[in-house]
Amino acid sequence: MEVYNYSEYYLIKHLMTSLKHYHYITYLHSIRVAKLTYLVSKKLGLPKEEQIYNCKGGLLHDIGKVLVPVTILDKPAPLTELEYEFVKIHSSYGSEMLKIFPSLKDLVPGLLYHHERLDGSGYPFGVSIIPLSAQIIGICDSFDAMTTKRPYNEKRLKSIHEAIFELKTQPQKYNYKIVEALEEVLWEKKGDQQHFISI
Repeated sequence: MEVYNYSEYYLIKHLMTSLKHYHYITYLHSIRVAKLTYLVSKKLGLPKEEQIYNCKGGLLHDIGKVLVPVTILDKPAPLTELEYEFVKIHSSYGSEMLKIFPSLKDLVPGLLYHHERLDGSGYPFGVSIIPLSAQIIGICDSFDAMTTKRPYNEKRLKSIHEAIFELKTQPQKYNYKIVEALEEVLWEKKGDQQHFISI
């Protein structure tokens, strides 16, 4: 089975290359989120086509950040209210970018809704009915953001255990079954011992 058709592959490659040159930290984050999204989708028993679809959404979920100033993305101090509102628009930016390309427009739901939460506390719309792809991407995105060193979270960086605990204790925001699948994915057995996978 081909993962992408010809035009889709080169469009995704071009967009990811643009993100890599614009903000390398976000590029690496997107690679990790895509990997986790694929593995979680597989753990949930989703069809192969859906696993690949979710993986592609994970790759491109933050592509809208190419329109957010780097000074905001790399700001070590807390963002102002205006700066935060600017960042929050990235999911809408990304979805509008994909709508330009017919072969990528099916990925829009994962990008547009990955910051929405089940209790309606997310953005950009504050809805509680969220596509499954966006729920998976959103949980993997949140986990990576909590456990990966960024300019703004050096003092709030969480261990893998702490991040999973935070996600599991907020079932009103995050789908508990998806969080459990993520936790299972993070562990792999090697002989009689368990180790976290490298992401």
